[in-house]
Amino acid sequence: MPHHCCVPGCASNSKVSRELSFHSFPQDTGLRKAWIVKIRRDEGKHFEINNSTKVCSLHFTEADYSSGKRKRAEEKKMSSLCRTVLKKSAVPSQFTWVESASKPSRKAPMDRADCPAPKRKKRSSAGCAEAVPSTLDTGITSSVDTSDCSDQLAADDHEHCSCWEPLNYQYLLLQVERDDMASHISRIDAQQEVLRTENDILKHRVSSQEDTIKGLKDENEQFKSHEFTFEQVKDSQHLLNYYTGFASTLMFMACFNFLKPAAEVMRTWKGSQTTSDTVERHGSKPGSKAKLSLLNQFFLVMVRLRLGLGEVDLAYRFCVSQSTVSRLTITWTNMMYYKFHQLPIWLSRRKIDKLMPPCFKLWYPTTRTVIDCTEFFINTPSLLSRQCGTWSAYKNHNTVKVLIGIAPHGHVNFVSDVYEGSISDKAITEQSGLLDLLQEGDSVMADKGFDIKDMLLAHKVRLNIPPFKRGDQQMTPDALMTTKKIAGVRIHVERKMQRIKCFRILAGEIDNSLFGSIQQLIFVCAMLTNFEGDLVA
Repeated sequence: MPHHCCVPGCASNSKVSRELSFHSFPQDTGLRKAWIVKIRRDEGKHFEINNSTKVCSLHFTEADYSSGKRKRAEEKKMSSLCRTVLKKSAVPSQFTWVESASKPSRKAPMDRADCPAPKRKKRSSAGCAEAVPSTLDTGITSSVDTSDCSDQLAADDHEHCSCWEPLNYQYLLLQVERDDMASHISRIDAQQEVLRTENDILKHRVSSQEDTIKGLKDENEQFKSHEFTFEQVKDSQHLLNYYTGFASTLMFMACFNFLKPAAEVMRTWKGSQTTSDTVERHGSKPGSKAKLSLLNQFFLVMVRLRLGLGEVDLAYRFCVSQSTVSRLTITWTNMMYYKFHQLPIWLSRRKIDKLMPPCFKLWYPTTRTVIDCTEFFINTPSLLSRQCGTWSAYKNHNTVKVLIGIAPHGHVNFVSDVYEGSISDKAITEQSGLLDLLQEGDSVMADKGFDIKDMLLAHKVRLNIPPFKRGDQQMTPDALMTTKKIAGVRIHVERKMQRIKCFRILAGEIDNSLFGSIQQLIFVCAMLTNFEGDLVA
């Protein structure tokens, strides 16, 4: 396919002028623009640069070609015009309008102040010669003056022609920048449209979330309307005693104020990683703010202990989660166990005598404590060894056993650790540490099952128990009287046991979730009965 030169006024083509070489426009943007400026053609509807657009070698100088290629061409005795490889920075510079600009032209007009120039219709060397004053008198020929004028005119024409090249180049650069700016603005408009769409979507989502929040607030207000709090029962002695076991608001607040300093710094139980019976002493409670106040937390725990209500029930009543009820129960029970252990419940001999009721003072004035064992049902353990150890032949069930002692005036003054239900009364008395608390001259009252007379005699302590029947013989009048006297005063320990078991969390089978805190639960419930007033008047 023949190539044609795209330079205006050039008719070269590769089919006719085989000695010429034809060169494509460079890929470099800046260099390509320089070529466009030089050939004086702008891209547009009638001129488009592609792979077939060529510029012939007539518009380049020898300096624009690679010297190596030229040397090899000369060695092969080829025409000097037959050059094929341009330098990377080569720009066409040989054009017909450049040649016409180099022809002689008129000299620049003289200063008008000295010699006003006449009006001329045609620029030529002859005209220029006419414009020069005659020098015949000076002896200088007019040809010299004409030559100088022609050189000056040529220089003026050359400057007039070359001044358009940088202007066209700048114009093209401005066009390119304008196109780039228009493309950039178009992209920004598209991005703005996308952002508007996303903004509308987010506004819709925010509106939906606001509706959800409003619904949750309404539900929260409904929950608050039925939330169970201490404020609802504090003015009713009957309701307060039913829900907590305290006889009055004064006793309830007295117990709470005793526990409050430890409650303010206690650490909430969150599993096995939390110490169960210790209290932090950092001056502030760690973690986020609790939903329930300390007073209502204590009230919740007391309702749980007293009525044995389920965690789900209490969670609904107090508008908290079930896990919160479980954590509060364990946390407060451990804290109360820790605090109640600091109380001196084992009273001195002098205080016992001062508080001794008349029924004891008349018949058994040396009594220091009245003891009895009680058992609590538990779920069947999974380990076979634990099943055997906790099986109680007396209750015909798996149980745990506790030894409890009360002072003659009816207050609990001793609670042993929790033992397996199969242990005997004698063994639990020996292992509980009760004997170490007794003093010489004291007496202990117990039921017939406590065969501990020998152990008490070793501590010089007397045992008061009902007499045994021997064989088929009837009991003597003295034995009957003794049995009646002991039963008349010992009944109070049975009443105390009943008060402890009024805390229904210990009624029935104790739940497995509370088995790890069963000792704390029994001890705390026993201590809480001391807030109910004297058992014996």
